[in-house]
Amino acid sequence: MKKNVKRILAALLASAALLALAACGNSDGGGKSSTGDQSSTTSGSGSGEKDQLFIGLAMHNQTEDWAVQFANTFRSEAEAAGAKVAVTDANSTAANQVSQIEDLVAQGIDVLVVLPADYTALGNALKQAKDKGVKVVNADSKVDEGDQALVDCFVTADCYTGGYNAGLYLAEALPENAVLGELNYPQLSVIAVRFEGMRDALADKGRTDVTFVSKDCTDLSAIATYTEDLLIANPEISAFLCLNDNTALTCAGTCKQMGKEGILIIGFDGSPAGKQSIAAGEMTGSMVYSPVDLAKTSCEAAVKLASGQDVEKETMVEMWMINPENIGQQSLDSWT
Repeated sequence: MKKNVKRILAALLASAALLALAACGNSDGGGKSSTGDQSSTTSGSGSGEKDQLFIGLAMHNQTEDWAVQFANTFRSEAEAAGAKVAVTDANSTAANQVSQIEDLVAQGIDVLVVLPADYTALGNALKQAKDKGVKVVNADSKVDEGDQALVDCFVTADCYTGGYNAGLYLAEALPENAVLGELNYPQLSVIAVRFEGMRDALADKGRTDVTFVSKDCTDLSAIATYTEDLLIANPEISAFLCLNDNTALTCAGTCKQMGKEGILIIGFDGSPAGKQSIAAGEMTGSMVYSPVDLAKTSCEAAVKLASGQDVEKETMVEMWMINPENIGQQSLDSWT
């Protein structure tokens, strides 16, 4: 009997010791390290050590040069900060991105950084992330207004003002009764507002003589066809405002092939290829929308959110215009 009592006491003491060790290993009670970094314990290790910060980067695409540069810069910045990054490519398809976000959440990410493929389509996926305690950084195009409460911070640019400034330039440069072609992509709010800003600037400058002809570029591989269609239907076009530099470059090439000289062509990005085209007298200008600045700012926000630091609800990166007057001051081989 005494031996049994001793064995029971020994077992109780061992259990108490294990419980004490477990309490010490999780003394913050919130799954955070001493610096506040959101972490998870290594599955099955039993060691109590925390994994590195895990960021999911849900890209809208990885075909456009701007998007590739954003992802590369973000990955480099995150890894320099000691974080692990999983990057997905929605191939410009909302359904793909929703599925990819759900998968990233299932993998145990601490922070989601998302560049929407369709700003109206992500509500349920973002809610799932928030329900799991994932911090959300919305970069580039803002999600739909009804879903914005699910986002911890926005990192974008004042693209309306960027479009407005492009409109001011065009207001001075366009001939009387000009026809202006728009190569738009309204699925992304960050692009749609550029065209709104441009039209408002022309109206504010009294350019009610300008006629707009538009294409919604739902297929980004068909820019040459869209440009050709607009030029055939409207041979008097004297300018194009394009959704980005890649579109503007294709537009410029199509105009050249069709013998349409002297057409003003403005893009958005400030890409190396865009700047080289401006220097060569092909494109007229590009509104700088730096993927480098946007990626660095987005990564900084993600790291701060994960460590419990305060982050501004909205951060804007600067947009400004490169044109023939200032192209000589620009590096032509790197992103601005």
